[in-house]
Amino acid sequence: MQQPWLNPPGTEPKRGVADDFSPATATMNWRLAGLVLAVVWLILLAGRSEAIVDAAYGLPVAPGTETIIAVADAWNDALSAIGIPQALGAVRETLATGR
Repeated sequence: MQQPWLNPPGTEPKRGVADDFSPATATMNWRLAGLVLAVVWLILLAGRSEAIVDAAYGLPVAPGTETIIAVADAWNDALSAIGIPQALGAVRETLATGR
């Protein structure tokens, strides 16, 4: 059954067309969903790059810890070069004044 609000006024539902509540309805492609999640993940990582560096330095000494610290430092340096942490810090300060 197709939902009536999916049809233009005065028309009959098309036969064989799935409604919004069936498995045959078009959904987001898993590749597109993965790309969207990756972009969101990068934005979140960009916003907290300084905290990631602090957390990396707080890790216990173990194999691979130096690599994690080096990657975190490189990520923070790259973002600092283009001004992302400074811009997000200004946004955080602006939002904090409204509290």
